[in-house]
Amino acid sequence: MKKALIAGATVLALVIAAVISLPTFVDLGRFKRIYLPLIEETLQRRVDLDEVRLSLVPRPSIRVSNLNISANSTSPAESFFTAQEVQLRLKLWPLLSGRFEITEFVLDKPVFTLQKASKRSASSSVLADKQIPANSGAESNKLAPKPKQPDSAAIALTIPRRLRIKNGQLNIITAEPTPVRINGIELFMEEFSSEGPFPYRATFNYPGLKTVTLAGQLDYQDEETKLILNDNHLTVRNLTLPLEGSISNLATGPRFNLVLADENVDAGTVMQILAVFGLAPAEIDISGPMGLRIAVSGPASNLMTQIQSEFKNVRLYGKRAIKGNLNGAVTLRLGAGAGSEPIKQLQGNGKLSAREGELTNVDLIRKIQRATGAIGFSEKQRRESTTFRTLDTEFTLSNGVVDFSRIYLVNPQLELKGGGTMTLARQALNIGIDATLSAQASGKASRGRTSQLFKNQRGQLVVPLTVTGNAQNPAVDLDSGKLARRGAPPSMENSLTTFFRQLFRR
Repeated sequence: MKKALIAGATVLALVIAAVISLPTFVDLGRFKRIYLPLIEETLQRRVDLDEVRLSLVPRPSIRVSNLNISANSTSPAESFFTAQEVQLRLKLWPLLSGRFEITEFVLDKPVFTLQKASKRSASSSVLADKQIPANSGAESNKLAPKPKQPDSAAIALTIPRRLRIKNGQLNIITAEPTPVRINGIELFMEEFSSEGPFPYRATFNYPGLKTVTLAGQLDYQDEETKLILNDNHLTVRNLTLPLEGSISNLATGPRFNLVLADENVDAGTVMQILAVFGLAPAEIDISGPMGLRIAVSGPASNLMTQIQSEFKNVRLYGKRAIKGNLNGAVTLRLGAGAGSEPIKQLQGNGKLSAREGELTNVDLIRKIQRATGAIGFSEKQRRESTTFRTLDTEFTLSNGVVDFSRIYLVNPQLELKGGGTMTLARQALNIGIDATLSAQASGKASRGRTSQLFKNQRGQLVVPLTVTGNAQNPAVDLDSGKLARRGAPPSMENSLTTFFRQLFRR
């Protein structure tokens, strides 16, 4: 018994001695000499680090501290990727024979930085220049003559089957003073293989959206360094959308070709999400079914996003505009070029139709009811004049301006036809409208010879109006240009303009 205890203690002592002394006999310098040049050559970016340590407890691993990968070959001082610690978990027995076989790759507090390309450089890759300057620090990792490839028995250059990112961050640098920061990035990937799909799950916190989740399967194409997304889903708030597509050129400059699409999603949740990105007004309350397709394509530094939406009789309520049942389609395109405000980069077009609704802008309602009261409308008719059976509009969007090619509204008391523009940043209107009163309303409003200037061939009054100023409290005036073309003398034009300004005063 005593001999067995002595033998056991001896074996335990040898194991402890091996654990303590093994890191001394493993050549980490060779790891750095072989791996870092290969990584630099693959990425065409300079790689710096503080130290490389080997530990065996609680499991064999190489820990790299303060890793830094430069933004590109022409700007080595700028960082594309940093990590407080990178952990490469290893198999024990190959390590005892001097080989590094990685089983898991762990990034702790990594920070990715994407610089959106300017218009001048958007079409050219930041990796065009393949020369990497020498490291000015104490230890040089410059791309000297290509090192001799190691024997596969010495180092296994295989991508590990497990990958984890813990508490990561993504900074997107734009022309705006404050970059977009995406925090709390967590990624878990297991069973990695270049021979078939493997599962993954990722979460992150986006400003205004809280937690965003991506999950599904990825198919890695080794020769093309390309990821294909299979059976993926994106969850934001209470909205889950299927996601498909691919990300290519992973080793140099990622290119995206992704599509989110669903024919029946809740319009309210979609509008809340789009409002976070400035693509929809935040004050509008909307509910009901809609179809949605979002496509993201192009290089990471210059992404193009296209949004196609179809409203299917959704209920709309805007505090400063209208309420009603909305149908129609809108297409928006947003580029990621620097040097311009996002709202001015937005382009698109749409055709919308609202039914059985009413105006909700309190100031405009008061002005219309004051004007219709002055020309003899009853209280019921005044209320009807701020409702609509139909409200149709067609528009295009470019450079921060909505151009309405058609605005058409009809209610029991009048019909409006016109068009014009709205500048989004200032919410400034510049719209011209012909207001055609119903036969009954025209009969009440026809007084004296002046009314003959406004009558059409059917005897209805057609009043040319302009709507200008801030959309929340617009100014309504007679269109003096149209009055002049109809033959109104300057004295009549001035008196009519003064009359309408009093009716539609602020």
